[in-house]
Amino acid sequence: MRHILIFLLLVQLAVLSPLLATGQIMPRTLRSANAKQDTVKQDSVRLAAPQGDIETTIKYSARDSIQLEATSKIVHLYGEAKINYGSMTLEAAYIKIDYETNTLTATSLPDSAGKDIGVPVFVDGAESYSAKRIAYNFKTKRGRIAEVVTQQGEGYIHSELVKKNEANEIFGLHNKYTTCNLAHPHFYISAGKIKAIPNDKVMSGPFNLVIGDIPTPLGFLFGLFPTPKNNRSSGVIVPSFGENSLRGFFLMNGGYYLALNDYIGASITGDVYSLGGYDVRVSADYRKRYSYQGSFGIDHTYFKLDEADRGGGRSTNEFPGILPPSERTYRIRWSHSPVTKPGKGRLTASVDASTGQHNRVAGYNSTADRLSATFNSSISYQKNIQNSPFSYSVKLRQGQTSGGLMNFVLPDISFGMTSVSLYEFLTKNVPTGRWYEDFTFGYNFTASNDISQRIEPGRDRFGATNRFGDVGIIGASNEADTISLNDFEALWENGRRSATHNFNIGLGSYKLFKYFNLSPSVSYSERWVDRKFTYTYNPDSNAVDVDTTRFGRVYNYSAGASLSTNIYGTVYVRGKRVEAIRHMIRPSLSYSYQPDFGDPYFGFYQNLYLGEDVNGRPIYQQLSRFESGAPGTGLQSFLSFGVQNNIEMKVKAKTDTTGKTFEKVSLIDNLGIRGGYNFAADSLKMSQISLNMNTRLFKIINVGFTSSFNPYETDSLGRNIDKYLLNGPGFKPARLTNAGLQISASLNPQARRSDTSVPSNLPTLGQDTNPFEPQYVDFKIPWTLSIDYTVNFRRGLGRAENTINNTLGVDGDLNITDKWKISYYAHYDLVEQQIASARLNIHRDLHCWDMSISWTPFGYVRGYNITINARSSLLRDLKLTKRSSSSGINYR
Repeated sequence: MRHILIFLLLVQLAVLSPLLATGQIMPRTLRSANAKQDTVKQDSVRLAAPQGDIETTIKYSARDSIQLEATSKIVHLYGEAKINYGSMTLEAAYIKIDYETNTLTATSLPDSAGKDIGVPVFVDGAESYSAKRIAYNFKTKRGRIAEVVTQQGEGYIHSELVKKNEANEIFGLHNKYTTCNLAHPHFYISAGKIKAIPNDKVMSGPFNLVIGDIPTPLGFLFGLFPTPKNNRSSGVIVPSFGENSLRGFFLMNGGYYLALNDYIGASITGDVYSLGGYDVRVSADYRKRYSYQGSFGIDHTYFKLDEADRGGGRSTNEFPGILPPSERTYRIRWSHSPVTKPGKGRLTASVDASTGQHNRVAGYNSTADRLSATFNSSISYQKNIQNSPFSYSVKLRQGQTSGGLMNFVLPDISFGMTSVSLYEFLTKNVPTGRWYEDFTFGYNFTASNDISQRIEPGRDRFGATNRFGDVGIIGASNEADTISLNDFEALWENGRRSATHNFNIGLGSYKLFKYFNLSPSVSYSERWVDRKFTYTYNPDSNAVDVDTTRFGRVYNYSAGASLSTNIYGTVYVRGKRVEAIRHMIRPSLSYSYQPDFGDPYFGFYQNLYLGEDVNGRPIYQQLSRFESGAPGTGLQSFLSFGVQNNIEMKVKAKTDTTGKTFEKVSLIDNLGIRGGYNFAADSLKMSQISLNMNTRLFKIINVGFTSSFNPYETDSLGRNIDKYLLNGPGFKPARLTNAGLQISASLNPQARRSDTSVPSNLPTLGQDTNPFEPQYVDFKIPWTLSIDYTVNFRRGLGRAENTINNTLGVDGDLNITDKWKISYYAHYDLVEQQIASARLNIHRDLHCWDMSISWTPFGYVRGYNITINARSSLLRDLKLTKRSSSSGINYR
């Protein structure tokens, strides 16, 4: 027996000597000796042996048994076999190690019931594979896997046979590619051959879509599915197709996305129309963390109107306005916003400029663009000077109408100083509480140069505008005109220059008689302009001659004060649950004064003599001597009053059994009445009186009430006369003129408090351009129901009838099952007794798919939409849509 053991030991050493010579597989005693840095005498056999093919130690184990075939250099591992080789791990019911061919083979084994157990699992770095049979060559790092499921990004690849090369690339035969994580997926892309590059992309040859094991004709000659590790990669953007009633059938938003680097991504997309024309768009987004972010885009549209439609019914009825037979337009957009940092300047930009006809010919693809009347652009630089109250900004602004007319503000400069304490600023002393120590002072200066292409009708070349009725201005045109951008002199003459000074003066707040708060105020502002007008009437030509001065100064000041206090009252009930009721009243008075700036003393207005009437009486018209910025005329001496009420109840907490814990319940959140009295008015000094109330009942019902009352009597035409209703017969202080009541209730408030955060990878999120587009639905909330009731009353003037609007609205959703949800929305007009608007949505959770049915039977845009789309953002273009709409654009 002893001789047999020595013989087996020699055979094993002969088999493993090449590995021992390279130090790749060591006996446990040698590894221990090396760890202790002991001296081991070199064996002449080990020194003479050739170098092996194993790069590192192979560690293996098995639960049942390990068998060694010394002559053939094969090791068999049975029962929960496991091998660790570098970053590679292999687990299976049975594993064979062949040192002669440098291969590992793993399979499952049947149990006593004939069911396969111990399915091989192969892990190489971040990649994991589960298969029925795995063969791997640890020298060439190539593998062959049968009936395998691999995960690449969000997708899963089911393959009948897979080969893996040394570059970690996977080649599959007879494949199913899907984002469904079930062993038998609900849908998949069937492809004969697939190549997967981990953390990069999945490529396939000809493929078609299979839904519920039913093949469909949807497919293509090749497929490319990005699976980047950082979720950004270059790739093709699949277009959508549909029909536009003006431009025909189309392919829209197709192109290519370029992930240039970690900071910049760009896309090139376009549209093609069957009736002629195309659109091309280039856009880029950039972002540097903790520094800035922005986007840039250029659009080019070639619009072509079909000969059959030129001047026909579709172009004039469905699409108002005269459209050109063909047009090329451009649009440039740029936005930039930095991260605010203390003491650093901030450069922001929002640029949106286009050629004149762009909105008209390209806006039919976008509701927002079609309804937009202007484009506005601005570039600004702002900075707060550290350790000082000063800041400044410089802006460049540009506006453009849909017709192409432009105006510029070049530049718009502002300089400001935040409010500072005058006492601390002038004396550098610490405040001691004296009344004058609360005085503060702030300043803001703005200057702008406004240039416009448009000359208003009736305006002379110096900017004076005709405000004289049938009397014209000498040298002015009665028609609007446009100045070319190349005529700089005319643009400058038509421009406006101004500078404004605002002084912020604070007088503090003071306590009077222990219970009243007094807050005085004063304000002053001044405006410098480059035009001041003097008018002279010429009776011979029945026109006004305008003399323009190149500088004008106008100012405005006012003063006021407010007085307020709080009054509290408590009634102790001491009932079974109610402990007390508290009423808080907040009365307030405020007074404001402003002189009559129409007085000739100030020189802001001119009383122009315009001749005599038919009775020989002189005619005068008061005109502002400034085009803008002049303060209002008339003396202002106005007293405002108001009373706010709050009523709440103190009750015992339901969760407290001791009766010592209380909570507050609001009965009326706010009940207020406000009005005013103008001492300077010659008549109708009292203003309208408003009464408002809002509260929340039972934590689910919101109630709001608004109303206004007229304290004066009216004539037969509904106009106020200077006579109070209170002076008439009976006690009638005011007449109700309008009122509104809003009641809303959410019968499932827990739904609002639940976590309803929307996943960011859904393809339909943020697409608000189409009302039929399916939206995200949360199946975790079993039901929601919101009801709102609104009634509005307005008293008719004179003999006109009173008007009442009365509507009832319902909004909510309901889970019929765990996978079916119905959501609804409707408003019913109780006066007209008809449905004003309604929508019904049906949603179905198909595990890896979503189905949405939307029906809008009423309103401006009516129709239905049926959409079945893959849930994964990777296959966002994999959807089936059927839509019918009354609008001009139909997508499929």
